[in-house]
Amino acid sequence: MTQTASSPTTLVLRHTYDAPREKVFDAWTTPEAMKAFMGPADTKCPEIAMDFRVGGRYRITMLLADGEKMFVGGVYREIKRPERIACTWKWEEDDPALEQETLLTLDFIARGAQTELVLTHENFRDSAQRDRHEHGWSVIVEQLAAAVAK
Repeated sequence: MTQTASSPTTLVLRHTYDAPREKVFDAWTTPEAMKAFMGPADTKCPEIAMDFRVGGRYRITMLLADGEKMFVGGVYREIKRPERIACTWKWEEDDPALEQETLLTLDFIARGAQTELVLTHENFRDSAQRDRHEHGWSVIVEQLAAAVAK
């Protein structure tokens, strides 16, 4: 996996999977499939609700090891099977003034029998927020490899 930060407010991760593009794309399209890899390290996602269509909403419940629950959700802006998914990404905060909508784009590039995923997450408030997401996304991208290998 390679990581590049093109700006203090943008994160780009690249990872190549030993799986066809359709399989890697499909892992992001149903709650059952996403539960296998979403959530960094010992964080679990017991509830994922999604209306996978342009304009549809999603909401992910993340359960941390200490029992705390965090919620993130957004709206699908673009779906082009099996090439691209773009959606908004916003954490639910105790103080709504701290909530910030960001944009997550997943590009799936066929590389023969493999697939390169380019994950771009942008519009962060600052580099500190970007760096926190870099850690989580790096783990998730790695966990996705095991999910699509099955």
